[in-house]
Amino acid sequence: TLYSRFIKAVVSTQSTGEKGGISDAFAKHVSHAIHSLTIEDIRMYFNKKAGENNNIPVVNPRLRDQPRVIDNAPMMGYDKEFHTDGMKHFDVIMKGVNMDGWRLNSFELLERLSHVFHMSEIWVEAGKKYKKVAKRLDRDSELCACVRDIDNNGLAKYLQLTAFQIRYPGITSGNTTITDSYLGGFLDYHISYGLEERPRNIVDALMNFDFSGSDEELIRDVIENLVDDAGYEEEHDAEEEMAHSREHWEWCVGMLKGLLTPELIYDTAVFMHCQMNLE
Repeated sequence: TLYSRFIKAVVSTQSTGEKGGISDAFAKHVSHAIHSLTIEDIRMYFNKKAGENNNIPVVNPRLRDQPRVIDNAPMMGYDKEFHTDGMKHFDVIMKGVNMDGWRLNSFELLERLSHVFHMSEIWVEAGKKYKKVAKRLDRDSELCACVRDIDNNGLAKYLQLTAFQIRYPGITSGNTTITDSYLGGFLDYHISYGLEERPRNIVDALMNFDFSGSDEELIRDVIENLVDDAGYEEEHDAEEEMAHSREHWEWCVGMLKGLLTPELIYDTAVFMHCQMNLE
């Protein structure tokens, strides 16, 4: 397949030491790193020249709208009176906390906050690497051409999968208590989806999956064909969490830091350099 050829090309660049060589988990890494970017985030962390036609695909923040993935990171409209990035993100989350179908609305408030702060950590590090990559990697290189070919390098597929997992938390878990509820349509089923990296057992199925269709048309196929056995937690025991909050948070921190790998940072920096349209 074209995806297999892309992976072989990646391995080749790594073995020959070609400038800009990326990892064989490029699509998975980048889909995680870019899925919730906004124009303001891109300008803050990567390049101030980014505009509306930035060419960075992201999951549609309006979770009940089509398309699931939009071609350009949107303008979020952060409150300019706030001076810190954290407060700007916090303000957007709180304004949309009860809005139907808006940005992670199926997740608990603490999860939404930890998510945006975790993503900011990725963007800070990827932004630093982006500036270095931009100085030495030619945007007209063969590598950049492969990176931009998101329909064949796997990135478009991973973004679609991410969109489904955000819209329908637990949809690929294999837990029928959760998945059966989605067969009737969009439901706000509150769970904590696992922080673990997605296992490789769904890669082949994902690369062959046809995402051209509405949510309603694809939900059953996603449930049946893209099971990744990732962790999930249906209900919270408030007393248990309170008693072990520190231990749980230390576990979460370890998981979050584990996702912040040099490979993910570098893959993201290369993608942003090769793909981003500057105005």
